[in-house]
Amino acid sequence: MGQTKAAILSLIIVFSLALTAPNSLAEGEGNTIIEGSTDKPGPAWLEFECLQVSCTGLELVIQVDGLDYVSSDTHSVQWSGLIGSNLSWEVNVGDGFDIGDVGFDYILPGDSSLVEPGDLPDTVPVPGNQADEYEIDATSLCQMDRCESDPGEEGSEGVIFVGSLEGQEDKDAIRIVGDNGDVVVLENFKSGGFADLEIWQSDSDSKSLLETITSTSDFPVILDYPLDSSLWLRVVHPSDSGSTPYEIDISRFDDELEAPGGGDLGGQWNHGEHLEFRSLSYTGHISGFDEDGDSLLLQAGSKMEILPSCIFSGDVSLEILLKATNGTFAIHEQIFLCPDLILTPADVYSIEFRITSNGPATWQIGISTVSTSDGNIIGDAPDYLWNGGGPPIYHDPIIPGPSILSGTLGPGDNVDVHVVKIEDENGSRVYIRDEGASPVNFQIQSLNQENWAILNSTNGSIISMPMGTHAVRVERLASSDAEIEYQFTLIYAGEDILDDAELSDLSYLFTDLYLFLGALMIVPLAIVIWWERKRLFSDSRGSGVIEAHELRRLRRLRERLSKDTSESEINEQAVESALHQLGDSPWTGIVSEWGDPMIRHMTEQIEVNAWGVDRGRSLILGIRVGAEDWKLAAIRFHSPEGAVARISEVSPKHLFRGDEVFLDTLESESKTFVRVTIDGNPSVLSFQLSGLVSGEPVAAAPRIAMDWQSLEEE
Repeated sequence: MGQTKAAILSLIIVFSLALTAPNSLAEGEGNTIIEGSTDKPGPAWLEFECLQVSCTGLELVIQVDGLDYVSSDTHSVQWSGLIGSNLSWEVNVGDGFDIGDVGFDYILPGDSSLVEPGDLPDTVPVPGNQADEYEIDATSLCQMDRCESDPGEEGSEGVIFVGSLEGQEDKDAIRIVGDNGDVVVLENFKSGGFADLEIWQSDSDSKSLLETITSTSDFPVILDYPLDSSLWLRVVHPSDSGSTPYEIDISRFDDELEAPGGGDLGGQWNHGEHLEFRSLSYTGHISGFDEDGDSLLLQAGSKMEILPSCIFSGDVSLEILLKATNGTFAIHEQIFLCPDLILTPADVYSIEFRITSNGPATWQIGISTVSTSDGNIIGDAPDYLWNGGGPPIYHDPIIPGPSILSGTLGPGDNVDVHVVKIEDENGSRVYIRDEGASPVNFQIQSLNQENWAILNSTNGSIISMPMGTHAVRVERLASSDAEIEYQFTLIYAGEDILDDAELSDLSYLFTDLYLFLGALMIVPLAIVIWWERKRLFSDSRGSGVIEAHELRRLRRLRERLSKDTSESEINEQAVESALHQLGDSPWTGIVSEWGDPMIRHMTEQIEVNAWGVDRGRSLILGIRVGAEDWKLAAIRFHSPEGAVARISEVSPKHLFRGDEVFLDTLESESKTFVRVTIDGNPSVLSFQLSGLVSGEPVAAAPRIAMDWQSLEEE
């Protein structure tokens, strides 16, 4: 902090010079190179030193309270004394030299300085002595992230004390306000001559000298506030050097002001939610008497590469823990420096740093990341829909609107689930606009607000959702080994307001039209009945016998498939034969005899039906292709709720891996039947059929999923 303040004062001087002396920088003219002035009363010291071997014509001209002083030398010029009302100075140098050849140092009273009010006590008072004491409250509010967010707060960074020793016998004793657990930091100590700074402790029984420091000591100097005692600073002359101005930069850090909401910062975080993930660092101070230490809890995310930045002053030991939905676990213990990189596993939402020290210490900790984040959250979005515990509270929800959201699906990461917040009392109509044309599938899921079951979903098309919390599911369509990026906007299409207007029946105005249209539609029906009169009204039952025979055949095929798939050793040849025979059967007859499928998907290009067998372990999949071939066809099974759904067996034999079956080419106007056995315990099950039609990639996926769990319980 002392270096920062010195730099600020230097800038103030330079800028003030630029304002009062536009020609203060003159190269090669043997002229005035520096001018300045102040009207702040108090001790002062100025020193200008030649940075070359020597500077011809180096001269310091002082005017103080109406008196003039001149100091000349080729190496160093200086002045010290007391300012009553005003001080001004000029620095001159010979031809060939400029301001870059002269360095300077100073002690000056300023607006933020605390100036010695008079002659201070020479000694630290003897215990019980009621002599007048001079005390300084150097409390600094700059702890954690305070002062970073409000850097201009007056008095927030401690005190700069400016005083003077008038002779060999003069000494200044100052009491620093504080109590047990506080840490005092001396950022800087300098003098315009020879002076030492003594650190004293005084209590009700005795006083003692703790240490002595000089202006050449290493700063900052970190001190424990003595237990049940007072801390004193005493400035003394080590030798007779006449009048000596000095300056001390003091900050006291109160342990009762450490935590974000006030109070002591404990060794384990107990101050509410984690602090915000951001680029700013957090600072703190540990007393040598604080055995518990400090802790810092910061926001983190799932599957992140975190780059910690740590600066410690003192004998510090560090422990790092990660907090996830399944508990808290330590990743580093008893280390003395931060690691270069921290990789977070899935479901992590906070990272905690616990710091202890054997003596007074300061710490500064910050984190950053090179990882990309998904949507409005930090880190990777969850791979699954939340369970009965509700949505993660540490994820900022998506509010429908014009903002473009982005995310990444890395290798092995197939699904991202984003939280959506609907705020309209009557619900909202929303839809997804794909901003990046990425190989992903978007699904908007409307959820029950009590058990979080999926009530309705669309593949990104417009949907009405009630007020509450819902989800957007993003699933990759490309290879699981590739990293893909996606962008989308959840468009707000307005509040879902019901139209309560009263309707009037005006159908009587169209009676004549209805009669005309009815007659017009009956004519074709009459023609068809006339053509089919013999079949419809004939007593012959030949076609009915054939139809009954075909239905009996389909019934036997279903019994054979159900029987073989339920036996411990499956007759593979019998299953394949039955499936091939299904392919030769009329499609409408299969649907009529086997009943409604568990799930059906129909388009102009393809129709897919699925029937369950074997008490929820297997299903029969029927695929009827339209007018064009499907090449490189494959079908993938998944659970919209994120449960595991793996394929263990396929008949007839096809290549399969994990949750995907490769069907090769499905020829036009063909029918294909496949038996698939599912492992895992999904409660709902869906599929997606993909391939190339006329050289273009096409995917077919039903809008709803089949209730797999209830089938297994039958």
